[in-house]
Amino acid sequence: MLTFLRYKKGREKVSINFGGKIYIGFTLLVGFSAVNTGNNILYILLSFLLALMGVSGFLSRYNLRGLTVKLIPPKEVWAKKPTPFEVDIYNSKRLPSFLITAEEEGIKLKTFFVMVERSARQRANLTFPKRGIYKLKQLEITSEFPFGLFKRSFKVPLEGEILVYPQPKEVKISFFKTKRGKRAGFIHFRSQMGGSSVQGLKEYGGEGLRLVHWKAFARLHQLYAKRLEEDNLIREVEIDIEKLPAGNFEDKISQATYLVLKFYRMGYAVGLKYKNRYIPPEGGQEHFKKLLKFLALL
Repeated sequence: MLTFLRYKKGREKVSINFGGKIYIGFTLLVGFSAVNTGNNILYILLSFLLALMGVSGFLSRYNLRGLTVKLIPPKEVWAKKPTPFEVDIYNSKRLPSFLITAEEEGIKLKTFFVMVERSARQRANLTFPKRGIYKLKQLEITSEFPFGLFKRSFKVPLEGEILVYPQPKEVKISFFKTKRGKRAGFIHFRSQMGGSSVQGLKEYGGEGLRLVHWKAFARLHQLYAKRLEEDNLIREVEIDIEKLPAGNFEDKISQATYLVLKFYRMGYAVGLKYKNRYIPPEGGQEHFKKLLKFLALL
């Protein structure tokens, strides 16, 4: 998802910083003193202060002109895991822009650009505490250039959302204690294999004892299966979320996420079951995303 924001005249907002309030108060004091005393030096100082304020306003407005901002979320966002978001700023005017801050309150995104000549990119690592949908609200572009007396900004509403997948939590499973085609606690396997000559090794996924490479196990202390030349393996697994060993519902979701990731990488067609809701086993990237979305929104 790409979000483009462009500065538009009339949408900007100006607020006075603490230093600006002191500056305005000092300017008023000089003005009152000049009127009461008629001192020419005070009038000159007052003119200088007012001119400086005018220049500050002109430069701050020009500083935000011609800016286009692009928010680039990552392809996948996982709960409790730092995830990089990128903000690109493009400057179409002749002179650079300085001291630009881009901030989105909904997802707590904040990036700072010292100078944007033609284009610049900043990355911010965000951590989402919970799974689910985070709606984007608005991106605010601010700058306190040139003197830090005033802050000028403009906001544009965002249309979009961030889907955060659950945090995976490991759950121990033993393929040797599972009879293929029968339920074994929280998982149900179904596999059928045929093949000919051995072409290599792969991670063991319940193919059966006859295909375990025992020499590799003795050497590496990890189970590997023989990869056959004409491997026509059909492997399916169904995960029953309610029967997972975790103590609370959120941990069950995290364990189910871990199993979906594990079996998908092992080449299984993965299915999910929770109460009366059921997603039959399938393969492919689209089905994989469907399972993760189901877990994120459950």
